[in-house]
Amino acid sequence: MMPSREHHIHNVKFTQSEMIINLSNNRFFTVPLNEFPKIQALSKIERNDFEIIDDHNLSFLALDDIYSVNELIGIG
Repeated sequence: MMPSREHHIHNVKFTQSEMIINLSNNRFFTVPLNEFPKIQALSKIERNDFEIIDDHNLSFLALDDIYSVNELIGIG
């Protein structure tokens, strides 16, 4: 079996205007929150109330949407 080349979400942090996504390969992607208006509209508390699903998806308890790592970092 070949090793997976997929990106896995390790952690997510937020600044006032950005989402910083740390992948399992220690790469960081900074994403402007205005690219994801629903996430941007969340309060600071709601933004930090997220879960990483199956290493590939991000879900916020205050939203019904699920965001894939590829969508978040702009590939695929």
